Amino acid sequence: MLCGSPWHLCDHVFFIIHMETESHWILGRLNIEERRMYMYNSLSTAMKDSAAIKACQPFAVLLPHFFALFDEFKKENKPVCLDPFEVVKVDGLPQQTSNDYGCFVASFAEYFIDMKLIPPIFDVEKHRDRLAVLFYKYARMKEVEFIDSEDEAPPKCPKKNLS
Repeated sequence: MLCGSPWHLCDHVFFIIHMETESHWILGRLNIEERRMYMYNSLSTAMKDSAAIKACQPFAVLLPHFFALFDEFKKENKPVCLDPFEVVKVDGLPQQTSNDYGCFVASFAEYFIDMKLIPPIFDVEKHRDRLAVLFYKYARMKEVEFIDSEDEAPPKCPKKNLS
């Protein structure tokens, strides 16, 4: 979907969540239809999972109010419900052994988008190198073809009335 598409047209929305107390990042995936927020944590222990769920709670509570405020549910004739989204921990994820949470977060999102299972054994070096090459190729393509991303493009000026 394009950036700026209405949320009621989306099945899933990804966002990263900073766990400030743990100095760690996790991936959140909102399933609007199920009213659930799935938490992908690459540093899973009982204590870290508790902190991760606590970090997800503001999103789980505020997003229903956001949708109601902007009539996102009414556009699809869905009943407005202000109950918090259920937060569900995704189990069976590979665990990081060093400070590589960015690679894990990006890869978890990519696996879901590509509808692939996340492998239990995760070669961080391979994924980091692959992501670096992809970002470099994308940047070069934009540079060579003079492409601006939507949010990088200067605002369009209104058309002048010449009459």
